[in-house]
Amino acid sequence: QVSDSRPQVLPEPLCTTETSLATDYIAPSLAASMTAELEGSGPGPAAGCGKRILVFGWGAAAESVLLELSACQAAGQELQCHCISHTSQADDCDLRLVCSKLGFTSALTDSDTEALEMATAFNPDLIISASYRKKIKKEVLDLTPDCVNFHPSLLPKHRGCWSGFWTIFEGDAETGVSCHRMVERFDEGKLLHVERLPVAADDTSASIYKKILPVTAACARAVLKQYFADGGRLAEGTVQTGDSSYHYRKLPFAGLVQPEWSEEQVERFLRAMHFPPFDGAAMVVKSEDGSGEEKVLIESMDQYRELRGRTTASAAAANGGGS
Repeated sequence: QVSDSRPQVLPEPLCTTETSLATDYIAPSLAASMTAELEGSGPGPAAGCGKRILVFGWGAAAESVLLELSACQAAGQELQCHCISHTSQADDCDLRLVCSKLGFTSALTDSDTEALEMATAFNPDLIISASYRKKIKKEVLDLTPDCVNFHPSLLPKHRGCWSGFWTIFEGDAETGVSCHRMVERFDEGKLLHVERLPVAADDTSASIYKKILPVTAACARAVLKQYFADGGRLAEGTVQTGDSSYHYRKLPFAGLVQPEWSEEQVERFLRAMHFPPFDGAAMVVKSEDGSGEEKVLIESMDQYRELRGRTTASAAAANGGGS
């Protein structure tokens, strides 16, 4: 199912930079403590209370999905939710805090073995992935027939990582969030729902990230509505069609403006690399004293043109001196 309608406003986030907890927490919750939580000693509902939904997630995207699950619960759907995330939490969103406020259980681990133990003990009816930063093992996906991921692009375009960057750098007119069934190959499963978002001429990776959070919520809302309306079953989905691309988890072009690019490509690269507090686009130029090269961060097209001119002049001088 594809929706072109603009999403509703995302509920007020529970995480802020000021309220996030320390990020060096090591998960104490293995299978034994997980089982104890399900028997009623933890903050979540008692075992056997409705659908068991396991969320693998990280950051604000996962928070938006958890908020939608909480909204389903508030509307009368019986469910229990457990969230597995990484030991290092996002600066702007600690999922332990989110889950605690929503009455869900959570655990942090970077171990695939521990994640499988906890998932097996939870015995999920539905597995959801939202911005989880590792590949979920096949043994986990085999625990239930319904496993879905919320991916921040219009699949099959921009599978993998850095989808916001590539959306801007390639000049896409729109982006969005695709909910698809999880299979062993990244982001290739059948599509269940797609929400679209237009890309503005001045969008950056940072602005796309903020704009896509309510789109993620809208996508999750639609999928969960269908899931509960059909008695806890997901639709089969449709096969992905169209031009596909895949991007690995590495800094595109090493973060450097390439000398062969047009000004249009450079301008898109500067916007695509803008995601404070991380360094933006950079350029390797001759140092002003001519002693070597230096990497300079590029803040604007005017700065790029000035540095490009310096580089061209240096190259011309070097060629003239060698004739």
